[in-house]
Amino acid sequence: MPSSSHTSLITNNSISDEVQELISYKPHWIIRKGNAIFFWVLLLLLAFTWFIKYPDIVKGSLKLSAINAPKLLIAKTEGKLQKLLVSNEQQVVQGQPLAFMQSTADHRQVLNLQKSIYAIEPLITKDSLEILLSNPFPLFDELGEIQPYYQDFQNTLKETLQILANGFYQQKKQALQKDLSFLSAIQENIEKQKQLTQQDYELQQKEYAANESLARDKVIAPLELNQNKSKVIGKQQSLQQMSAQLINNEIAAQAKKKEIMELQKFIIDQQQKFSSALLTLKSKTEEWIQHYVIEAPEAGKILFTSFLQENQQIAGGQELFYIQPQQSSYYGQMMASQIGLGKIKPGQKVLIRVESYPSNEFGYLTGIVDYISTVPTPRDSFLIKVDLPKGLKTNYDKTVFFRNNLSAQAEVITDNRRLFDRFLGQLHDIMR
Repeated sequence: MPSSSHTSLITNNSISDEVQELISYKPHWIIRKGNAIFFWVLLLLLAFTWFIKYPDIVKGSLKLSAINAPKLLIAKTEGKLQKLLVSNEQQVVQGQPLAFMQSTADHRQVLNLQKSIYAIEPLITKDSLEILLSNPFPLFDELGEIQPYYQDFQNTLKETLQILANGFYQQKKQALQKDLSFLSAIQENIEKQKQLTQQDYELQQKEYAANESLARDKVIAPLELNQNKSKVIGKQQSLQQMSAQLINNEIAAQAKKKEIMELQKFIIDQQQKFSSALLTLKSKTEEWIQHYVIEAPEAGKILFTSFLQENQQIAGGQELFYIQPQQSSYYGQMMASQIGLGKIKPGQKVLIRVESYPSNEFGYLTGIVDYISTVPTPRDSFLIKVDLPKGLKTNYDKTVFFRNNLSAQAEVITDNRRLFDRFLGQLHDIMR
C-alpha cells in the first residue's frame, strides 16, 4: 500500500506542475492582440470603401469627326515630283503652289497665264476690253498641252482687237454713222425745199384759177391759160420728184442703219466668241493645274504624309500633304446600344481610346456628352454627339493626328459611386 500511495502523489504533483506551467505561459502578442488587429483592419477597409470610387460605364463605338478638318492632298497624275516648293510644317496661304508634277509645259508660264486670264475676265462683264490696247495680253510659248488652246485664243484676241476703239470695225462704224448724219441733213434740206415748192405750187394753182375765170370771160387768150397750166403741172412734178428723193434718201438711211446693226451684231458676236475662247482657255488651264500643280486649298500648316524629294516617282492617287487649318474643332459620333442607354445624360464624361493610337502608349481622349438622338438608327443603335473640350490631346499630353473617320472605343461614365455605397447596396439586395 505505501508504494501505491507514493505513486499517486507523484502523479498528482506532476499534473499540478503541467497545469501550472500552462497557466503561467504567456502567448505571443499576435495571439493576444489578434482580434483588435482584425477589427482595425476591417475598419480601415471599410474606410477605403468610402474614399474609393468605382464608375458605372456604358460602352460603344465612336468615330472622330471635325469641323474644318485637315485637308488631304493627293497626286492627280502619275509621274515624277519635278519641284518641291515647301518644307514640312511650313505655314502656307490659300492657293499657294506646293509642288510641281512632271509635265511638258513650263509650270510658271501656266500659272502666269492663269493670272492673266483672271485679270481679263472682269473686263468682259464691264465691257472694258479697250484696256487690252494699252496693256496687251502676254505671250507664252511653253504651255505644253494647253498651247493649241492658247493659239486659238490669240487668234480670237487679234480679231477682237479690231472691234475695239481705233480698230477697223470701229472706224467703219464711225464712217457709217457719219454717212447717216449726212443723209439726215440731206433729208432735212429736201423737206425744206419741198415745203417751198409746195407753197409755190399753191400760188400757181391760185393764179391758174384766176386766169381760168378770166379765160371764160374772154379777158385772156386760151394760150396764156395753157401756159399757166403748164407751170402748175411743172410745180406738181417737182413736188413728186422731191417726194421720190425723200423716199430714196430714207431708203439709203435705212440701209446705213441696217449696215450699222449688222456691224454691231458682228461686234457682239465677236465679243461672245472672245468670251467663249477665254473661258475655254481658262477651263483647260485650270484642268492642267489640277493635274500638275499641287496647291493649298486653304491657309494653314503643311504636313508631309511621307518623306518627299524632287525627282521622286509618284503614283496617281498617292497621299502627299495634309493642310492643318489654323482653327479646327473636333467631336465624336458615338453609337450606343439600348443596353444602359437610359443612364447616359448630357454633360457626362466620356473616355475615348483611339484604335490607331494604343491607349497604353498614347493615353485616352476626354469628351463630354453633348447630344443624344431620340430616334434609333437602322441598326437599332442611338447616335450620341461627344464634344472634345481638349481637342485631340490625350491624358498623356500627346496629340492624336486627325484623319477622317478614325475609329475608337468610347466609355461613358454614367455613375461614379463609392465602393461603400455599392457594398451597402449589395447587402440591401441580399436582405431583400
